[in-house]
Amino acid sequence: MALTPGLLLAGRYRLNRRIAVGGMGEVWEATDRTLVRTVAVKILRPELTADPEFVERFRVEAQITASLNNPGIAAVYDYGETFSYPGGPNDTAFLVMELVSGEALSAVLARTPRIPLGRVLDMLEQSGRALQDAHARGLIHRDIKPGNILITPAGQVKITDFGIAKVAHHVPVTKSGMVMGTAHYLSPEQASGGAAGPASDVYALGVVGFECLAGYRPFTGDNPVVVATAQIRNTPPPLPSDIPTPVAQLIAQALVKDPNRRYPDGASFAAAVAVVRTGLGLPPGHFGAPANFAQHRATRTPATTAVMPAVAGRSSTNMPLPPPVPQIRQAPRPVAPVSVRAQQHTGVAVVIALLVLALVAAFTTVLYFSGPASSGTLGLASEVGTATTPGWW
Repeated sequence: MALTPGLLLAGRYRLNRRIAVGGMGEVWEATDRTLVRTVAVKILRPELTADPEFVERFRVEAQITASLNNPGIAAVYDYGETFSYPGGPNDTAFLVMELVSGEALSAVLARTPRIPLGRVLDMLEQSGRALQDAHARGLIHRDIKPGNILITPAGQVKITDFGIAKVAHHVPVTKSGMVMGTAHYLSPEQASGGAAGPASDVYALGVVGFECLAGYRPFTGDNPVVVATAQIRNTPPPLPSDIPTPVAQLIAQALVKDPNRRYPDGASFAAAVAVVRTGLGLPPGHFGAPANFAQHRATRTPATTAVMPAVAGRSSTNMPLPPPVPQIRQAPRPVAPVSVRAQQHTGVAVVIALLVLALVAAFTTVLYFSGPASSGTLGLASEVGTATTPGWW
C-alpha cells in the first residue's frame, strides 16, 4: 500500500503528513475523522507485514502500551490490521498514538550537548516515575534512550516506543542467543544475553543522564560489538568536575554492572533523584536558564535499535558501589601459557578473527535491515508521533 497524504486507513484515519521514517515503518500525522482530533499513526512496513513475527511484535507493542495509563507515557488510542491474504499488496498493520507536541531528547542533545543540571535531574525523575508504572505491572521497556524520551514545551516527559518491551517471566519473542536493543544504552546483563529486568531500564536512564551531563556517551566504539563489550567490561569515565558529587554518585550507582546493586526500578531511581534535587536546593519544576552550547555541538553517531548476538563474557558481580566516584574494577584477563607453539597461536588468532568478523557481519546485516534514520527524522525505535515545537529546552 502506497502511503500518501489523504489516504484513509480503516475508513477512519486520514493521513496528513509523514513525520518519521524508520526500520519498522513510518509515522504519520493523521486526522481521526470519528473523534475529530489529530493523532499519530505508526504504520508497519509492507515487507514486514508479511512476517508473522513482526506483526505479532507490533500487536504486542500496542497491547503493552495501551495497558499503561500514565501522563509520562505516550498513549495508544487504537490498533488495526487489514489483511486480504498473506503478503498482499494492500496488507497493513498500524498503531494510533497520541501526537506529542514537543521533540525527542536526542534532538535536544544534537544542538545542546550539555544540558543544564536542573533540567537533567527533572527529566530523570520524570522518566523514572513514568517507568514506575510500567515496572509495577511487570513491564520492562528494554530500549530507553534519548530518541524514546519526548519533551513537551511545558517540560513534560513522555516515554514512547514499547516496541521491544517484555513482560517479566514471559517467553521472549527474540530468538535464543540474540539481543534486541541499542548498544550505547544496553545494560551489561542484556549485552551478555541475560534477562532484562527493571534495573536494566535504570541502567539505560543512567547512561542517558551521563550523556546529558557530560555531553558525550560513557561507552563508544566503531561498531555495536565493541560498544556492547564495553558495557560489560569497562568502567565509565568520570563525569566533568563541575558536576556535584551527589549527582555523580547517583549516576554511578545507576551504572553499576551488577543489576542487583543498582536502583532496583524506576520508582527507587526517581526517589533517589528527588533526594539529590532537594539536597542541591533544586525543587521540583526548577529547570534553570537554558545555556547556549550551540558553538560546542558534538558529533554523535545515530543510536539505532537492532537485534544483535549476545557478547561472550560476564561482568564482575563484586564491583564496589560508587562513593564518591565509581571504583569499578575489571577482572584480570587470563594470561596465555608461555609454552605454546607458534602454529597453535596462529590457529587461535584465525579463529578469533573469524568470530569477530562474524559478529560484525551480523550487526551490519541487522542494521542494514533495520535501516538508518533518514536525515531529519527519528530512528527505528524513535518512530514516535511528535509535532516538533521546541520550547522548554
